[in-house]
Amino acid sequence: MLLRDFELSRITPELLKIDQPVPWPIYDEFGKLLMAKGAILKSDRQKEVLTRVGLFAREIKPDPESLIPQPVRFRRKVNPFAEFDELCLKLEEVFQLMDKDKVPNPGVVKKRVYDIATHIQGLTEYDADALLGAVHLADQFPYHVHHPMQIAVLSELIMERLQVEQEVRLSVLAAALTCNLAMNPYQQRLHQQKQPLNDQQRAVIEKHPEQSRQKLEAVGVDDVLWLELVAQHHEKLDGTGYPRGLKDDDIRREARVLALADVYTAMVTPRPYRNPIKHKDSLKNIFTQRGSKFDSKLTLLFLNELGLYPPGVYVRLSNGELAVVVGRTPDPKSPLVASVKKPSGDLFLSPRRRNTASQNFAIKSACNVNERIKINPATLWGIDAIRMSNKPDLSGITDLI
Repeated sequence: MLLRDFELSRITPELLKIDQPVPWPIYDEFGKLLMAKGAILKSDRQKEVLTRVGLFAREIKPDPESLIPQPVRFRRKVNPFAEFDELCLKLEEVFQLMDKDKVPNPGVVKKRVYDIATHIQGLTEYDADALLGAVHLADQFPYHVHHPMQIAVLSELIMERLQVEQEVRLSVLAAALTCNLAMNPYQQRLHQQKQPLNDQQRAVIEKHPEQSRQKLEAVGVDDVLWLELVAQHHEKLDGTGYPRGLKDDDIRREARVLALADVYTAMVTPRPYRNPIKHKDSLKNIFTQRGSKFDSKLTLLFLNELGLYPPGVYVRLSNGELAVVVGRTPDPKSPLVASVKKPSGDLFLSPRRRNTASQNFAIKSACNVNERIKINPATLWGIDAIRMSNKPDLSGITDLI
């Protein structure tokens, strides 16, 4: 163990015995070793010198909480969208590592997934609105990589609202990132499939939570909560979920959060056989199933956190401009937006910030996927992504769905 894991303490005469081995290594004030552990103390003169100038190294036992990985703190300005993309690449590397024939060294997968999780936490604290924008706008990664990142971001927002302790939050985020692990080999094919699922495909889907758990165990993951949440993330309160058909209190609260994030992001993601479901329709779908398939309290919290128009959603303003939501406000009907296209159809040279609480810029409707334009999301948020000074109070959002 390195010297920094020890605390140097003064030696008192009663701690040393002539003709007896010293019980610990003895150093001077500069850290130079004077006598090794087990060496025999041979004279009173030696004892006198060591008592006067010697220090012994007492091992410091670390606080267990200090060993828990903590959210990353950014000490400089960062681009949340570039950071999100980098984390997607890291997650893809983790999946590739687990697909190799050679089993990775114990703890490697766990450490890498926790690293991604703590970066997601740091970005959420740095700018939650920009990260929500990435959830809705990023489209350059395959579904099996982008989708778990979406689940993780939304889950972290809810965990932060609930003030869940860090150790549990890490397990939740790790489960979000790996809950569909066993589906990875099939995900792209199913994502592009235009026909309904056949019986064999449905069987594969219904087994994937348990198979994902088993695969994680096989690569050395020993976080019990992480594994349990992976196995439960498709269970529903009414017992219609899978793989075990659990009901009510048999389903962990954290797994219920994952289920909400999973369903919402799956609905707002485009598929070859359908356009994405409008975010408002997706929220309404979830809202109507509260208390039956989804936890009522968590559902309301989830909807309130997203807002009626989440960041990253394209909207049409009352003056005809096309805009993208870039920031939540205390009024769920009136988020901050960046207009990108004029009523004439011409693009603005740079996005124009609009306050949709103003009648001139009020939101008229959410846009269909074919109305969107390709734009670098960082330009929508500017160099300094918009952050509210206080977390928005969106408690009235469910009255508007």
